[in-house]
Amino acid sequence: MSTPFVWFGIDVSKAHLDLARSSIPGTQRVANTPAGWRRVVADVGRTGQPMVVLEATGPSHRDLVLALHAEGIPTAVINPAHLRYFARSQGRRAKTDPVDAQLIACYGAQTQPAPTPVPSATERRLADLVSRRHDITQDRVREQNRRQTTTDPGILASIERHLAMLAAELTTLDRTIAAVTAADARTATRTALLRSAPGIGPVIAATLVAGLPELGSASPKQLAALVGVAPFARESGTQQWARTIAGGRSHVRTALYQAVVSATRTNSVLRDLRQRLIARGKPYKVAMIATLRRFLGILNAMLRDGLTWDQTNVGQGRCLAA
Repeated sequence: MSTPFVWFGIDVSKAHLDLARSSIPGTQRVANTPAGWRRVVADVGRTGQPMVVLEATGPSHRDLVLALHAEGIPTAVINPAHLRYFARSQGRRAKTDPVDAQLIACYGAQTQPAPTPVPSATERRLADLVSRRHDITQDRVREQNRRQTTTDPGILASIERHLAMLAAELTTLDRTIAAVTAADARTATRTALLRSAPGIGPVIAATLVAGLPELGSASPKQLAALVGVAPFARESGTQQWARTIAGGRSHVRTALYQAVVSATRTNSVLRDLRQRLIARGKPYKVAMIATLRRFLGILNAMLRDGLTWDQTNVGQGRCLAA
């Protein structure tokens, strides 16, 4: 069903923005600067009911989205992979910034994506801190691997100094994450509820609060798709292949998987659910992902209803159906 929206597509690069309108040929280029954002907001705002669509490009698009949101202009941030598939379906091979802007506008008009909720300032800050912590953790793993294969005393000493510095940075980041969380009442409440669940510590809680703001307001099926743990059917004629998961927010999925690994060691209800699935012939990883989906559904209900883990049926020892 059509909507009264006037669809705009923006191709975002580090240096500039290309703006296109679905019903009008041609594009407009402005700098990706505060002055350029104001120009885009003014041009888009002249239409009756604008709807802007752009690809997720990391930090390059975030301030523009905030500027659009501040003026009440709905904006959908789409997965770049979806646009690539759309371009192939349209038989388009040319790729330039103006062409991409027109393609994004066309994608918006045809698929009509929903506006993307804008995270709060605290959620954005936490997302940056968690991302930085992940980077430093990866650096530490690489240095630890180098330490195992290095015999030169001078290099070993250098590695140890670097590891000590990384450990200090992680400690500082953990303190900052705790301070940012405590400073915002809503974030502190959500974090406290999440941390009441087994397997969820401060870092995983911050990852969920910042990386999955829909938790507590979306349906279990929507959350499974957002995290990338919804199994996709693969059937054709008489052929049936094993269902697989794909896409989603990988950093959130990784954090949840780590939580479930820990939770199934300490919580008998979750452990029994996993074991019943394995007893029915499910491979270990399949059973773990299925347990993760149930765990995610419980976390969703906790935030939706304001419950701690001990107040849920699972927290009180009630069995989960496999």
